[in-house]
Amino acid sequence: MSARRWLPALLLGCSAARPPVVVAPTDTTPPSSASAPRAPRPLSWGNTRGELTRELPRRADGRRAVTYALRLEPPQRVRIALRGSENLDALLEVRGPDGFSLTHDDVPGSLDAMVEFVPPSAGTYEVTATSANPRQTGPYLLAVSPRAPAVGVPLPPDGRVEGVYAPQTTDPDGFPGEWFHTEVRAGSRLRVRANSRAFDTVLTVLGPRGERWTNDDANDTGPDGSERALDSTVEVAAPETGTYHVLVNAYGGGSGGPFRLTSRALPPVVLHPGQDTPPGGLAGPDGRGRVLGLYAGITSYEHQSHLYGCADDARFLGQAFRASHLQGPSEQQVLTDGQVTRQAFLAGIDRLAQRSTPDDVVLVFFSGHGGTSPDARPGGDELSGLDATVVMQDGSITDDELVEHLSRVRARTVILALDTCHAGGFADDWVRAPGRVGLFSSDADVLSDTAEPRGAGGYLSIHLRRGVLGDADARPRDGVLQLGELTDHLHRGFVEDYLNMNPEGSQEPSQWLVASRGAVPWTEVLWAYPRGEDLALPPIPAVTLESPSIHGDDSPSWPSGRGGGFSDRSCPPCVGDVPGVVQAQLPEGRVPAWSLAPRPEGHGGCFGRR
Repeated sequence: MSARRWLPALLLGCSAARPPVVVAPTDTTPPSSASAPRAPRPLSWGNTRGELTRELPRRADGRRAVTYALRLEPPQRVRIALRGSENLDALLEVRGPDGFSLTHDDVPGSLDAMVEFVPPSAGTYEVTATSANPRQTGPYLLAVSPRAPAVGVPLPPDGRVEGVYAPQTTDPDGFPGEWFHTEVRAGSRLRVRANSRAFDTVLTVLGPRGERWTNDDANDTGPDGSERALDSTVEVAAPETGTYHVLVNAYGGGSGGPFRLTSRALPPVVLHPGQDTPPGGLAGPDGRGRVLGLYAGITSYEHQSHLYGCADDARFLGQAFRASHLQGPSEQQVLTDGQVTRQAFLAGIDRLAQRSTPDDVVLVFFSGHGGTSPDARPGGDELSGLDATVVMQDGSITDDELVEHLSRVRARTVILALDTCHAGGFADDWVRAPGRVGLFSSDADVLSDTAEPRGAGGYLSIHLRRGVLGDADARPRDGVLQLGELTDHLHRGFVEDYLNMNPEGSQEPSQWLVASRGAVPWTEVLWAYPRGEDLALPPIPAVTLESPSIHGDDSPSWPSGRGGGFSDRSCPPCVGDVPGVVQAQLPEGRVPAWSLAPRPEGHGGCFGRR
């Protein structure tokens, strides 16, 4: 086991030798060699001994396991601990009514596993003792004990407490750590930080239903710049109202000393009937900011090849923000087709610069053609000698020019999202200062496909709008979107659509997402989704996102080109502009099979890659 293998499933710090336990009557049920799963064994309060043997049937995951049935009722809080033998890395699973599920592997410093929770409903819960390593067997001890509703020192929702961590200090069950508790309302955002000059802190927050949020290293210097990167910060969007426990221990468990625990609770963002967006802020880590946006897309170019669905990308992204109650009409600018000129797009950015504040999150988005041009600046700063460009109706905007205007926006976080060919060429120019994020549909030297199979102009566009609607809020789905959740969602989407963009047998460069967070951490909060008056998290809104076909109902079907698109968005000049013929200029005169299909009425030029 690696030094930090336990971190994602961290619950408690433990470095002392395993304390002795008082053992209740041993579970002596003999193992069976039958391959069919056995009925759960009865389990009650106290300690039960058992053993994982080679005679037990293997599950589908290869593990041997013993399952018990335990009757639980709210509001009694319960702790279930699984202690393995020297050669058994214990893994504990709990399943209950209505899909209740908890899994835990290692308590830091040992191979034990443990969960604590208030059962959401009365009923029978299945408790499974198994191993993290499918090949391991050996004896174990399963302990079930009641816990008080609130354990440890009260922690004010907005306050500070001092404490001392000692590795030899344990709770009555023999697990180390300093415990605190605080009351939190559903939808509130609780931020807790553990700071110490004496040891490397590890911070864990436990929710009422066994939820667990953990951090070892915050990798920042705290709100005033005076703390250590080894300090720990946990941010929780409370899924329900109840008692939340906070646990402080040391990484590795071998040191200790004084520490300071600070907390801050932001109230839930509530949307009342008749409101499009909630009053006050909902963006940024302090919840004081707004989400402001400029969304532009061009499907029908006047002097370039037409595309598929790019204007819809801009419209639907604005619609997604409104449907999620993150923006009202006054907080977004949507430009499509003939509206997207150089002057209009840059003026839109300048308006964002005038309106934005240091608490805001700003998103600038463009879907359409992209290209390159020689770097004209004296002594140019481009390693390739080329500027990346985005193509408006009346000309191109270079990366240098776009960054010059965007640099005037003083929001806390500014996201530039480009779904164009060569979009990644903007990354190094843009992400050079704090607070800047870049989302680009392809590398600097790679073309970007249109996403007609997805009913969108581009693959970045479709997955970005789905992320805005709530699909990205998944680690966990708690109504608060962190930047890392969004970029992870986009990466997953590009993996999902890899063969659409990069079909087997293609010899062209692979298209991949370029996501650059720069100095903005994974955990940076972008916004909180508004909740209803009952503080429940609303479902992901259903919004029609399919672009209408540009071919018309009576047009011939178009064979799927590279990724189902029709060409690229790099604007190669169309050759032989013969009515009714679409022919892309390709190396050595190659003509793709789709390029000789009749041109849909009102559309000319190339469709597809941008």
